[in-house]
Amino acid sequence: MSAGAGDDDGIVAGWVRGEQDALERAYRRWSGLVHGLSRRAVGPDDADDVTQAVFVSAWRGRTTFDPQAGSLGAWLVGITRRRIADHLRVRRRQPVPTGLPHDGADGAGWSQADTADLLTIYEELERIGDPQRRIILLAYVEDLTQREIAERLELPLGTVKTHTNRTLARLRTLLGGAG
Repeated sequence: MSAGAGDDDGIVAGWVRGEQDALERAYRRWSGLVHGLSRRAVGPDDADDVTQAVFVSAWRGRTTFDPQAGSLGAWLVGITRRRIADHLRVRRRQPVPTGLPHDGADGAGWSQADTADLLTIYEELERIGDPQRRIILLAYVEDLTQREIAERLELPLGTVKTHTNRTLARLRTLLGGAG
């Protein structure tokens, strides 16, 4: 199970102070999210490279992180968005082997618009915070039922349903759909 909001505060404090273990703690906390986004956008073969580039960039630019402007997770998702865009830009410049489709999407029909929407969703989830973020990730990444989520997070089932409905409405509005 991932770290909670209380752990995030400790990671952020260490990150801001440049403590040596802050990068490792941030990696443990958010690498699954970053790698998942990268894997979906660039495929499994290149996701490790993008994930590494994200954390190297983040650490080198850690003095530009402002905790007052947003969460560290959202900041990392923003860096992920830029590293994915960089990666896809370089990939487009490479010649496509004869006989393979080149339609701007990966082999599963994933487009750059899909990638942008997914990154927008993850940025918003990082802004929303827990437990809403964890509920949505458990439902849509780990494919748990609302009852299983309630048990795992030790929350009433009604609370899980309410958070799910409100968060999905918020995300629909964010993506331009009806709220």
